Amino acid sequence: MLDPRRLRLLIQLESLGTVRAVAHAASMSPSAVSQQLAALERESGAALIERHGRTVALTEAGVALAGHARVILERIDAAEEALRALQEAPAGAVRVSAFTSAMRAFVIDAAAQVGHQHPGITVQLAELEPAENVPALERGEVDLAIVADFGDGTFPHTPHLRSVPLARDELQLVLPPGTTSTGDLNDLREAAWLLDGTELEQHIVRRCRRAGFEPRFAGRLFSHESLLYAVHRGLGVTILPSFVTAPPGTVALAPLDPVAYRQLLVLHREEALTRRSVALTLEVLVKAAYSTGGVP
Repeated sequence: MLDPRRLRLLIQLESLGTVRAVAHAASMSPSAVSQQLAALERESGAALIERHGRTVALTEAGVALAGHARVILERIDAAEEALRALQEAPAGAVRVSAFTSAMRAFVIDAAAQVGHQHPGITVQLAELEPAENVPALERGEVDLAIVADFGDGTFPHTPHLRSVPLARDELQLVLPPGTTSTGDLNDLREAAWLLDGTELEQHIVRRCRRAGFEPRFAGRLFSHESLLYAVHRGLGVTILPSFVTAPPGTVALAPLDPVAYRQLLVLHREEALTRRSVALTLEVLVKAAYSTGGVP
């Protein structure tokens, strides 16, 4: 195989005409240049140089090889430049999964910001139920998974995954319009409860049981719009994160007593952040989450 460094010396020799001039230009000794050119002749299997007194000239084979060498070295330079460009301007697809309220609150906006800031990165979104995010990450179907920890000891143990905290999202009581509440669940023992079939429902049930009662089930609605409308129509009460917004005046909101939060996290596999596209997407997600007004 022809050595590109030796090809460069051959091109310089064709241009400069003496080994000494090539040595000066390449910051080498004349003997080192001669050794490299001799090695190139052995590699090519042809006589490339002929001497004329103190000067040298390329043979016909040398001229032909120098012409090809220029093309070869241009291709090598172009390849190196392309690789540098890839390193400087990250590219590739980053797969992000999240549950509905996070998706609407900041994930979609973050995906758009990534596209504007880093045009080479494509964020592929997957809206999954909360319980589906970790398995999807473990199966390698997504690169970043947004999950919620309600702080009651039920968050899955994932020692093989890494987590990055996002903002905390306050949980609040959602009541029919005109209703007032102290935020104490004991005051809602007799209330009808509307649930959503997710980890949030399980948290509500656990919270009510810790308060000493079993919530009276009034319905299970899977979309936040349906839940809010059902509460608006007086069918029951529920608890929702503050990332879920309701049109003004349609429901009454009250903070829980004591105040409660869910901690939003981004999970990723340990090696994922070695990809610049994933690391940069994560940075944008963190900033977008805090920009929604979540609590650090």
